[in-house]
Amino acid sequence: EPARQMSELARPLAEAADRLFAQRCGTDVVASAESGTWPQALWSALEALTPAQLLVPEERGGAGGDWSDACALLERAGEFNLPLPMAETVLTGWLLDRAGLPAVAGPLSFACTAVDLAAAHRQGRVTIEARNVPWAARSAGLVLVGPDANAGAEAWLLYLPNGAYTTRPDRAPAGDPRDRVSVLDLALTAPGVSCLRLQGLRHADVLGRAALLRAAQIAGACRRVLALTLAYTGERVQFGRAIGQFQAVQHQLAQLAEETASVRVAVQAAACTGDGPWSVAAMAAAKLRAGEAAGLCVRIAHQLHGAMGVTAEHPLHQSTRRML
Repeated sequence: EPARQMSELARPLAEAADRLFAQRCGTDVVASAESGTWPQALWSALEALTPAQLLVPEERGGAGGDWSDACALLERAGEFNLPLPMAETVLTGWLLDRAGLPAVAGPLSFACTAVDLAAAHRQGRVTIEARNVPWAARSAGLVLVGPDANAGAEAWLLYLPNGAYTTRPDRAPAGDPRDRVSVLDLALTAPGVSCLRLQGLRHADVLGRAALLRAAQIAGACRRVLALTLAYTGERVQFGRAIGQFQAVQHQLAQLAEETASVRVAVQAAACTGDGPWSVAAMAAAKLRAGEAAGLCVRIAHQLHGAMGVTAEHPLHQSTRRML
């Protein structure tokens, strides 16, 4: 049923992403990125999919995609462990359009902030310290979103071009950059800087969509882990036969497949809610389901791979570290 709900754009977009990532995003590229090398060739190829314009309406120069299209793309990115800020660029491009700001070329980053941006807007200056900001140093710009002081009110957005903030490098356990960002007494009239209220969007609406894109990445990573585990248990021979033929192993493989399918269904269902009254709850449920599945899938996959699965040479860890 969810497959029949795919838009006209989702299927060709997913197929194009599959081809691109299969050709350009091998385990060697992921490993190189984790060691600190920015995969410029991969990003240049990725720009053909115009991630920042995916959710922008066609009448404003975008691709006219919806959240189902975005999840289809992010699922493929998660499956191939794409070491680039795909989710952040898709989300930030959408937010810039919703805020009426011009499109920005290049990779983009996104983070939440507890700083009162409404007060900063009144004062005309802002100071921010943020941690775990994905690819901030490499991004062309950064969007920070914060809640209004009044519960349930519309969120505030601060856009900072690269150069308006300073970064200190840091990394997530998966190896992807999660930089520290500093903004010291910045004038909001500085070139390229914008601080404004997000009309029609609450803080929870923005967080929900960010969580949905992460859940889509987890769904793709689960699918990769399932494929790797099926292949390994079909090849690994113990007591004269492949371990995948043992009933106890088959039970675990079935559970791994069930978890993988459930995440994908939850993500697709949430993506179809649009801006309805249940959209935030559906997106939160999808992220919760993805988080539960991630932990269980990692445990099953590593248990069935045994010592092989924790070696640097085997690709399993590239997926499982990101899932966790």
